[in-house]
Amino acid sequence: MALQRWYNLQTGLWDTAGWWNAANCVDALEDLVVANHTLDYLSIIQNTFDRKSTNKFLNEYYDDEGWWANAWIRAYDLTGEARYLAMARDIFHDMALGWDDHCGGGIWWKKDRRYKNAIANELFFLVAARLHQRTPGDSGRRSYYDWAAKEWQWFRASGMINPQNLVNDGLDYDCQNNGGTTWSYNQGVLIGALVEWHRVTGDTNCLNQAIAIADAALLNLVNSNGVLREPREFRTARNHDVPQFKGIFMRHLGALADIAPKPAYWTFLLANARSIWTNARNERNELGYRWAGPFDSADAVRQSSALAALCAVSPPMTEISLSASNTIVAAGMAHDIGQADRFGNWQADPVRDKTSGFLSKALVGRASKPARGLSVSRPSVAQFELRVDNFSHNNSLVATVSVADADTGTVIASREITRNQFKSTLFQPFALRFRASRNHRYEFRVLWNYRPDAPRLTQRSLVAEVP
Repeated sequence: MALQRWYNLQTGLWDTAGWWNAANCVDALEDLVVANHTLDYLSIIQNTFDRKSTNKFLNEYYDDEGWWANAWIRAYDLTGEARYLAMARDIFHDMALGWDDHCGGGIWWKKDRRYKNAIANELFFLVAARLHQRTPGDSGRRSYYDWAAKEWQWFRASGMINPQNLVNDGLDYDCQNNGGTTWSYNQGVLIGALVEWHRVTGDTNCLNQAIAIADAALLNLVNSNGVLREPREFRTARNHDVPQFKGIFMRHLGALADIAPKPAYWTFLLANARSIWTNARNERNELGYRWAGPFDSADAVRQSSALAALCAVSPPMTEISLSASNTIVAAGMAHDIGQADRFGNWQADPVRDKTSGFLSKALVGRASKPARGLSVSRPSVAQFELRVDNFSHNNSLVATVSVADADTGTVIASREITRNQFKSTLFQPFALRFRASRNHRYEFRVLWNYRPDAPRLTQRSLVAEVP
């Protein structure tokens, strides 16, 4: 894989990439873990953690700390290893020390306290919302929930979101919008934070603001062919930071597309991925900064950014989807609740779906014929491919999977699935064994159990084996 050509096993970082960029390289590997449904890159993530954890990923920049906190939250989600989540909490607590009353609140960009800007506060908001979701009983003053609520209240009133619904770079020392560049990553991280906060609170105003920012970016930060570009892109090609920005935007636009599935978002994501692969790639599969082309140069920053865009349109390739010939994808099933995500998987979300119901129902088998003597049954198995967005909050019932004989109306097998049966946020197969009779039809069901604190449940596929 091209990104790893720059990886330094001894330092745990990527040559040609700076400190905060390395956190985004970790994020890119995490994107690949999800897209390829593989554990191949987790050893690299572990090595980076082991090599660099002595100083708890802290430095003089609060936004640098925020990138690392988010990378380790995602590492926890993919592995279930508590040390990653503990590290993210330690980093967040240091970020919170950057909050003061100058400009009415917000954290500083740097510990010298000279500039309050968008990106540091967006990352603070995003980390707080994500840590709240992963901390049972989180409430009260100075909880993650409290910090996230306070940050969004301040950011919304700060003036950094301009009348065009784009986020400028920061505030001047008189606490006014400085009119700074509307970089793509400032749009993306705020979109991601607002999506997470909407999932926490159900506040539709958050979702509407995220949509407004995304729509403004798709209108103003693109070329004539709809390919994302930074302002003054030819000038910034030599900058060590700016080539990282666009991939961050794409990652968070993908998260918005899952909860607000506007066709324009998928069209945009796909068009950019195609342009990268066609116009910004060299013969070594190295990816450049100018996604509309031509290819300019290669480094870990450009590669990790473009990988985020490619992974945003890459459906997870699980073992079941690659090997089973009798797989039924979620889009081909019947549904009483939920909606499709950007990949056609089907998901129930407690913010939107306020009652228990069937996430999916799939009918398999041939119509019954008149019985001649005894009906002989044989052992069969169904595999339900499911995932949750949060697996450690509590041990509540998430879903009941079942098989019913559609000809008799009888449930012949069922299994309850609780939250702690999920070991990560990757898709996981849940087997249900039953006895099937020839020439009977069977309905395979996933009943989602609604609770206000339920995880978002997604089904990718069903593998059904019947005579």
